[in-house]
Parts: sequence; structure tokens; C-alpha cells
Amino acid sequence: MKKSTRNLLIGLGATMAVGAIILSASNNSMAKVEAYMNRQRAKNFVKDKLKGNEKALDVVEKLSDDEVINLLKVVDKVTDLKGQVGTYSDHLKEATNEFKEMLMDKKDKVMDKGEDIADELKDKMSH
Repeated sequence: MKKSTRNLLIGLGATMAVGAIILSASNNSMAKVEAYMNRQRAKNFVKDKLKGNEKALDVVEKLSDDEVINLLKVVDKVTDLKGQVGTYSDHLKEATNEFKEMLMDKKDKVMDKGEDIADELKDKMSH
């Protein structure tokens, strides 16, 4: 498990534990915990994908809670699209391999046929 993933899980676990205690206090606290978790998730994204770029971390820190939510929605959509592209590229690789095999089989058949014709011509020429 990557160190960043482990740290993310530990951080989220700790946040969830603290959040569970605070949730019993009020709905307002629940919104604060959710905003904190979203902000942490956005920061972890910056740390993982943008190699901890300080300017990007500062931007995340200055975003409103709604802007952080919107950022995370975009990240999730891009991640989903990336997964879909991966699936399509696997199908494309498979189709390309099948086409390549079919082409090689055809080439072998043509080569065999050419050799047969050459042998027949040699036989006719030698008679």
C-alpha cells in the first residue's frame, strides 16, 4: 500500500472517529466535519497527483466549501472517464491483437500458396 494512501486512510479514519463524536452534538457540526473531510480529500488529491504543489495547496485552502465540493465532483468525473478510457483501450488492444493474428494467418496462407505455386512451376519446368 502506498504511503500516501495509508496516510489518507489513517487521516480519514481519525476524521471519521472525531466526526462521529461531534455529529451527536448538532447538524451544524456535521456540515463542518463534512467540509473538513472534503477539504482534506482535495488536499490529498493535490499531494498525490500534483506532487504536493504548494500553490495548489494554497488555492485549495482558500476555496469555499462549495468550491471544494465542485472540485471533488470534477476530480471524480475525470477519474470515472479515465477508467472508461482504460476499458476502451483494453478492448482496442484486444481487437488489434486479433486483427494482427488474422493478418499473420492470412500472410502464412499466402506464403504457403506461393510456395505451392513455385513448386508446381518447378515441376512443370523440369518435365
